[in-house]
Amino acid sequence: MAKKGEGSSVAADLIDFLNASPTAFHAVDEAKKRLRSAGYEQVSEREDWRLEAGKKYFFTRNHSTIVAFAIGKKYVAGNGFHVIGAHTDSPCLKLKPVSKVSKGGYLEVGIQTYGGGLWHTWFDRDLTVAGRMIISEGKDGCVSYSHRLVRIGEPIMRIPTLAIHLDRDVKDGFKVNTQSHLLPVLATSIKAELNKVVSDNGPVESGSSVDGKKSNENQKHHSLLLQLLADEVGCQPDDICDFELQACDTQPRSVVVNVMIDCGVIPGSMVNVMIDCGVIPGYVAGNGFHVIGAHTDSPCLKLKPVSKVSKGGYLEVGIQTYGGGLWHTWFDRDLTVAGRMIISEGKDGCVSYSHRLVRIGEPIMRIPTLAIHLDRDVKDGFKVNTHSHLLPVLATSIKAELNKVVSDNGPVESGSSVDGKKSNENQKHHSLLLQLLADEVGCQPDDICDFELQACDTQPSIIAGATKEFIYSGRLDNLCMSFCSLKALIDATSSESSLEDEAGVRLVALFDHEEVGSNSAQGAGSPVMLDALSRITSSFGSDFKLLEKAIQKSFVVSADMAHALHPNYMDKHEDNHRPKLHGGLVIKNNANQRYATNAVTSFIFREIANKHNLPVQDFVVRNDMACGSTIGPILASGTGIRTVDVGAPQLSMHSIREMCAVDDVKHSYEHFKAFFQEFSHLDAKITVDI
Repeated sequence: MAKKGEGSSVAADLIDFLNASPTAFHAVDEAKKRLRSAGYEQVSEREDWRLEAGKKYFFTRNHSTIVAFAIGKKYVAGNGFHVIGAHTDSPCLKLKPVSKVSKGGYLEVGIQTYGGGLWHTWFDRDLTVAGRMIISEGKDGCVSYSHRLVRIGEPIMRIPTLAIHLDRDVKDGFKVNTQSHLLPVLATSIKAELNKVVSDNGPVESGSSVDGKKSNENQKHHSLLLQLLADEVGCQPDDICDFELQACDTQPRSVVVNVMIDCGVIPGSMVNVMIDCGVIPGYVAGNGFHVIGAHTDSPCLKLKPVSKVSKGGYLEVGIQTYGGGLWHTWFDRDLTVAGRMIISEGKDGCVSYSHRLVRIGEPIMRIPTLAIHLDRDVKDGFKVNTHSHLLPVLATSIKAELNKVVSDNGPVESGSSVDGKKSNENQKHHSLLLQLLADEVGCQPDDICDFELQACDTQPSIIAGATKEFIYSGRLDNLCMSFCSLKALIDATSSESSLEDEAGVRLVALFDHEEVGSNSAQGAGSPVMLDALSRITSSFGSDFKLLEKAIQKSFVVSADMAHALHPNYMDKHEDNHRPKLHGGLVIKNNANQRYATNAVTSFIFREIANKHNLPVQDFVVRNDMACGSTIGPILASGTGIRTVDVGAPQLSMHSIREMCAVDDVKHSYEHFKAFFQEFSHLDAKITVDI
């Protein structure tokens, strides 16, 4: 175990990484910045690659997956790859395509659950939104579209819980209806009206045009939300063509006390897929790859394609759940949105489109819980209807109206035009939301062509605990492993001599969509890993058989967080396999191949730990319980590469706010770094197949 205070610098660096990564898009963006600073060169999958031994490269896919690699100076085609894989996504609340919800005098935001989140933990959190937007730019016939990341920096919405007085049954269990209970409150209708932000005239058909606007997002999302987004990215609400946003907690991650870390859900992660690798000087085609694979996604709430929900006097945001989140934890959290946007730019007939990341820095919405007085059955358990309860309230209709930000005329048909607007986002999302996004990225709401956003808790990640031994944060699963593997690769290839004796390729692959099965163009189930290995090998040798040779010399570390023993639920762990905080990386085993570990791969990983005096633990699920899985079996079966499944221990996995130990962050980083430095020498001593 690390000494008191030891490893705090690594943990503090993780805190910075977490706070910069509200969504998978932002996580990839942060990874790109770190890689560039470390001398890694970006390559494009659309272009031919001209790689050199001893050099370091990375590429992204969908801006949510990233692959980085360093090629050894002694590498030759056919040598192996040393890989660590992780994922960038986390369970979250994503805004629906039409997020505009107004009911009961409130403006709410329609959301979807992403992944397997503990959704009840999202209640009563100060939330904002983050993600990406498509922004239109230009005019007079010259239009272009850009992709921008966005994150509203302050709380703009919240999912308030229902008071116990109105829900006496909560004592029997907090049951969340993710459809109806997870809608964040954006504003009250009256305040929105008074502020002239929303004109809540009912649904309009998707795609139609309103008041000459070039976008129909105001019909799909609250204008109040659109204005916030527009302000965030520096455009007009009508410039927002589309987006992918998710709800985010607005509480920042920060260092507080001795060995723990406390951080809120970070909206998203890096880019969709990121592969970062360093080619070692001397590498030749056919040599092996040393890979650490992880995922960048986490369970979250993603905004629906039409997120505009208006009911009861409120503007709400329609969301979809992503992954297996603990959705009840999202209630009463100060949320924002983050993700990416497609923005139109230009004028005079010359239009282009850009991709921009966005994260509204303050809470803009909330999923308020139902008072217990109105829900006496909550005593039997907090049951969340993810469709109706998980809509964040963006504003009240009256305030939105008064603020003249939203023209809330209801759903309109997708693709049609409203009052000359070039985008139909106003028909799909609240104008209020579009304005927020436009402000965030510095465009007009009508320039937003599309977006991918999710709800985010605004509470920051922090190091906390009576002895500062913990980290409290959202998306520790799996940004913690993404961070540790990325930092390990960068530091293991930082010096001039670090690749001198390496004959393989050190590679980190951080995938998107692990929380929902990995079956996407940028998930671990896609060809992205084999594509990377093939292109690297072919850059040094044209014989395809060299790749087959390289695969047998390669090794993958599937890095995904593990379940630590919970003091209040000790019977959930098998007696002899109870991972503990501070105990180091956990090697996961399952006889039914839910994990890819076998005796050989486990030995290799454990032997590296022994050489560096690093602690290591074992985990096997109880025979009477179902076992989860990772990208490990997917990569192993998809590539044929030897794989071990490992992860740092944590509590509250898939909650909007999780918990791990500072020591284990340091242990993980050091173990991964040692893997890159030691694997080639150790593997040369092991014989299994002739």
